[in-house]
Amino acid sequence: VHGGTLNGVGSVLRQHSPATKIHVCEPDNAPLLYSGTKTEYQADGRFQEPHPNWRPHLLQGWATDFIPKLLDDAVTAGYVDVLEHIGGTAAMCTARELAQKEGIFSGTSGGGVLACALKFCQGAAPGTSVLAMIPDTGERYLSTPLFEDIPADMTAEEKAIAESTPLNAPPGISLPPVTDDAVAFVNKTNAENKVVIWSLEYCEFCWTIFGLFKAIKVPYTVINIDSFEYAKDNQGNKYRAALGSLTDCNTFPQVFIDGKFFGGAADACIKWKKGELQPVLEAAGVKNENFGDYAGDPFEFLPKWMGQNPLRSK
Repeated sequence: VHGGTLNGVGSVLRQHSPATKIHVCEPDNAPLLYSGTKTEYQADGRFQEPHPNWRPHLLQGWATDFIPKLLDDAVTAGYVDVLEHIGGTAAMCTARELAQKEGIFSGTSGGGVLACALKFCQGAAPGTSVLAMIPDTGERYLSTPLFEDIPADMTAEEKAIAESTPLNAPPGISLPPVTDDAVAFVNKTNAENKVVIWSLEYCEFCWTIFGLFKAIKVPYTVINIDSFEYAKDNQGNKYRAALGSLTDCNTFPQVFIDGKFFGGAADACIKWKKGELQPVLEAAGVKNENFGDYAGDPFEFLPKWMGQNPLRSK
């Protein structure tokens, strides 16, 4: 407990529901509030020394090695009716059970709160209403002991579940018929610009080709067919259909150099490494500053999640 939630909730409950009892939880091996020993603060707001009752514990987010002033203020204001204590093992077990049985993904501190609430409920009078506040998420604890028994890879049981579901590719979008106007626009754009990248605005592979061409100082024109500019009358998909009819390619980006279809991002990276892209760009008259003296690996511009992509070896 750091005090913010306790202060806020406590002040409202005292005003609007004074009969409600507030239970505060802390680690059983670091019972700072239970000890009755206060944290002394310096004039500049820093605490003077660590609390003598603090010990390392598993409930991240609870019980730092001092009593925060917000928490001390809440205690002084009388917002604590009962102190509860829980161990790290019980907190972790409850957090895992909460995820498995209820689908609520909490951290160890959330498990600790619920464990204390469940323990209280065992002796509570029939009809007692109990609210356990779990303002947390388990994502931040993936590298902690909370998940030490959960393997990084799928278990045999999980693989069986995954394999029991048919793996069918999602259906492709239905493109409109190819029109003369759309084909004329594509051809005119490619003819008027030395390098054209037909792109999707938020496609990471399109960003790959942007990054490479910027690094090698190659100017280019971008047509984002999914941009709002081409939304009216389904114009973007009309250009997409026209592109497909000319390139027999449905993926993006689609790069044209000197009016000719060159390929996509992977093609550019592979051919640069093989020395095959450079002469094509030079023949088109877009070699500037010796391609920026770029000597890196073009695959550095691939999405970071493709760090193990087999294309890197080509």
